[in-house]
Formats: sequence, C-alpha cells, structure tokens
Amino acid sequence: MFAKATKNLLSEIDPEGSLISVSRLNDSDGLVPLALVIKRNRYWFWQKPKYLPSDFKLSDVLVGDPINPVVVETDFMSFDGKVVESKSGSAGAEIGAGSISVGGAGSSKLQSSFGNLKKQEVDVQKLLQDSKARVLDLQHSLVQQTREKWGEVLTVMKERIITTQACTVTEELQMDGSCTGMFGFNQKIKVSVNDKKKDIVDYDTNKSLNIPSRTIIAYGVIELEVSNTGHFELCLLADVQGGFEVDAPVKLKQAVPVGASPGKNCGKLQKDLEELQGQFKVLSKLPANTRSSLFQHISVLLQNRSAISVLENALEVLCDGTLPDFSKLDQASAVRPTLELVQKAAGKGPTETTPSGHQQQPTNVVTATHLLISSLEEMNDSTLLVLKSCCTHVTLQAVLRIVQNMASNRKSSLKDDALAVLADKKVFDKIRELFGSCKVTLRKEKDSLITEIVNPHDRHPLMLCIAVKGLACIAPPA
Repeated sequence: MFAKATKNLLSEIDPEGSLISVSRLNDSDGLVPLALVIKRNRYWFWQKPKYLPSDFKLSDVLVGDPINPVVVETDFMSFDGKVVESKSGSAGAEIGAGSISVGGAGSSKLQSSFGNLKKQEVDVQKLLQDSKARVLDLQHSLVQQTREKWGEVLTVMKERIITTQACTVTEELQMDGSCTGMFGFNQKIKVSVNDKKKDIVDYDTNKSLNIPSRTIIAYGVIELEVSNTGHFELCLLADVQGGFEVDAPVKLKQAVPVGASPGKNCGKLQKDLEELQGQFKVLSKLPANTRSSLFQHISVLLQNRSAISVLENALEVLCDGTLPDFSKLDQASAVRPTLELVQKAAGKGPTETTPSGHQQQPTNVVTATHLLISSLEEMNDSTLLVLKSCCTHVTLQAVLRIVQNMASNRKSSLKDDALAVLADKKVFDKIRELFGSCKVTLRKEKDSLITEIVNPHDRHPLMLCIAVKGLACIAPPA
C-alpha cells in the first residue's frame, strides 16, 4: 500500500525526474542526509535501477573524521487529488495525467492527500569541500559487498521529501461494481490526511496503514565514483555514472545490462528486437501444454500489477542464479504457480547458443519469461487491462502483425488476412487504445494502418513489442 501511494504521488509530481519513491515505510527512519543507498542496475537495459537503502551513512565508511552535512529545509508542495464518489450508475474524473472511471452499484471513493510536504536538501557545495581528498574504507563490509557485485553502485542521499501531517493509506475493495483506470480495477489506494473534520465514507476495507508526520516518501541521490585507492568523486551530472574502478586507474565499472550495446541507452526498435530474438525463440519452442499453461497464468496476472512486480523480482533472482523465497509468495495470486511452472520448464527447456557453442548471453526459459514479465511490469494498470482484452488468439495475431510492421517502419495493409479482425470497430478501438497507452499513435489511412511513435527515446513502444511478441509465442491456437 505504502509503495503504491508514494509511486502514484511521484507519477503526478515528478514523472521523469530524479526522485525515488520510498517503497517501505520501515526505510524512512534510515534515510537521513548522506545515508548510503545501493543502486542496483537491472537485468534488461530498459529497466530502471533499484535503490536499496542501507543501515549506514557516508561517515560510517570513511577513513578519519565524519562529515557533518549542512541541510536546508524548505516548503515543497501540497498535494490533494480529486475525489470521485458514486452510489449507483457511473462517474469519472481526471487526476493529473491519468483518469479513473467507476460504474455499478455501491459506493466508491478515491482520495490522495499527503497534505503539506517539506523538502530537505544537502548543501552540495559544502559536501564537495568536505569530501575532497577523503578516502573510503575499502575493507568495510558494505563497501566490499557492493564492490563484489556486478552492476551495484554506492550513492549518498542528497535530498528527501517529508510529510508534515499524519496520513492514512487505505486499500479499499469495492464489492459491487467495477473500477478501471490508473489506480487499479476493484482495489483502490486512498491517502488522506488525518483530519476529523473531513467527510469519510465507509468502505469494505482490506487494509489500513497510518503514516506518522515526518515520514520520508521520496528522495534523491548522488552516485559515487570510487577509485581502487578508496578516493571518490561525486557524480554531479545526470549522465555521469558512478561505480568502482577495476583493472586500470581510469577504467570504471559501467553497468551494461544484458541486451544492451555498450555506449547506448536503447537503440532503434528493430535492432533491439533482433537482439532479443533468441529469447522469443525459446518461448515458442516450449511444449504446447507448457505454453498454454504459462499463457493462462500470465493472463490472470494481467489483472494484478502488484503480482506482476512480485513475479518479476522472483524471476530476476532466478536469473542471478539463486532461488527466491517461495514462502513469501502468495499461492492465490498465480505468482507461485507461474514461477514453479517456469522452473519446471527450465529443467528441460531449450537454450539458444551461438554457432561456436558458447552462449552469447543467457537465453533460456527463465530469462525468456523474465523478458516478457519485465515488459509487463513497466506498464500501468490501465494498459495491462487493455492488453488482457486483446489476448484472444485472433486479436493477438493482429496486434503482432502491426508491431512487426512498426518495428521495421512499414505500413500495415488492412487487406492482410491477419488484420481482418480490425473490421470490428470495437476491436480496432481497443487496439488503438493499447497503442496509445504505449505512446504510439495508430490510425487508418485508406487501406493502410499507420503507426507513429510519439517520442523515439521513449521505452514504452519497445515494451509493447516485447509483450506482444512474447504473449504471441505462448498463446494457444484458436
């Protein structure tokens, strides 16, 4: 609940910024100025890094005297989302860049209010002076363990957003009716300032969490570039990455996740998909009953984005060669059965190799499934809902043809038999909505379909292509 609430807030106030949402309430106490946070680069090149707060501050791993940061506190903003209520019929409202619609009997309400927020910022100029010529203790356990792991970088917290009033996060379930939109389907997250004067409507509530005043809900960091002598520099520019020095005095470990080419973020759509073709081939070569079962499990998970995130994390652990903690996985959410199915298939599943017989990159059932799930994990609730509605065999094949043509920068002919289903206006509108939610404009022009990617640097079109190609590989025939 807390993670959903903070992530929703940042999606409204800082969608493409540098702030990181706090995912666990327990992390709030440890996120003090100059706290050490581990940046963990992800498996695929489009995935945003994970940030893992530690129990240490920068001074704890320094040789010599501690650094006492100068911190400035200012008013940040006040955030209050609009409220939607309905006792019967339907209602709708826009909240920031997203929207929510409610229908059916019963009552529903969505409120997002963290109240007045404060920002605390470390004086970076003073930090630069204080850290000049300082040395990290390379024998400190945290430094050693971070240094030994690929793709992990030490960062220090430079700013944080704090609540000034006690709040309540409530996860609510509307028993009668339906709800679709950016905040979920039947479950909703409500954040409200604890004020007895406010009008509160009764709900069938699953969970409620009280957030005390002075809780950290978001923060920003500066990466450290660490030499093999322990000397370090602060990475002050967004395009300068931190890391640990390895073989040579100026050669620092740069995170280049699987599937990415060194020196580039995300290349042209066609080239990226070609690099991933081996993963799709592995999925398509699975036994028919395995593909069908996997498709059914994932279809269920499309209704629960939180479960998709849990599965993505578990698959990433498997990709790293370790086993996830099955005791923490909910059997009812389809996460555990999906993971067990993938593990079973991996024991006898295909593995792609290069002509020389050596693997160019991990290409097996686990990584191929992780590829598909990680693309779904990047999508919001409403996109997943529309994608689920397109998961019939004939519709999925039509979407597949369109994304293939989009990747190769070709028009799609409406005379193509694979696109015959688009004669149904409802199906076409559904597919157009799916592309639109992934930042792609889809329109008819005489006997052709034209796709236009709104922003060539946006990763959402690639996520759409990967999700559609992956699902098409495992979807059972009609």
